[in-house]
Amino acid sequence: MLDNIDTKAILNDINFAQISSGFLLGLSVGYFFKKGFKIVLFVLGLATVSIFWLNSQDYIAVNGENIINIFDILTITLKKAYNFVYNNIHSLEPLGGASIVAGFVTGLKIG
Repeated sequence: MLDNIDTKAILNDINFAQISSGFLLGLSVGYFFKKGFKIVLFVLGLATVSIFWLNSQDYIAVNGENIINIFDILTITLKKAYNFVYNNIHSLEPLGGASIVAGFVTGLKIG
């Protein structure tokens, strides 16, 4: 959905002298949220590949039930992280909720 947007065009259209603090706050949260998510996905992918490689070399035995439980815990943790970010953005509504959301979406696109 956001992949069709030209990032350079967005940055050229922004008048940085008139950006509110809410937009800057949302921009920084969105940028670091996306970067952090990429790091987490890289680490999870590396761990998954490592586990399957160790299993193929007979260093460890992988139990399918335990893997399902780990992913269930991971899903719950990601939902809590999403709710944390969502609630904190909405708690900043007096700073200008629309500008925070716009900054957050721009930060996700730029990050």
